[in-house]
Amino acid sequence: MSIRQSLFAFLDDLPPGNISGWELFDRMRERTGRNTYPATLLDYARDYCDLSGASFDCVDAERSIYHYSPSVKVAGAIVD
Repeated sequence: MSIRQSLFAFLDDLPPGNISGWELFDRMRERTGRNTYPATLLDYARDYCDLSGASFDCVDAERSIYHYSPSVKVAGAIVD
């Protein structure tokens, strides 16, 4: 599984709340055993949100903290 696929699977199960770029780094290193730049993971997270309808909004740029809100899926369709 690629880093991108692993992150997408992680975000599928992530509850709403705040997460930092460094926390994403740590979680993906635990899952994949590979070190991936936090900026790359944040780009992948934004791609995920574009595809899934979730939101990933910056709440503290200096500390790289983002608020994640998953979308609701109903029978394979995304509902806001």
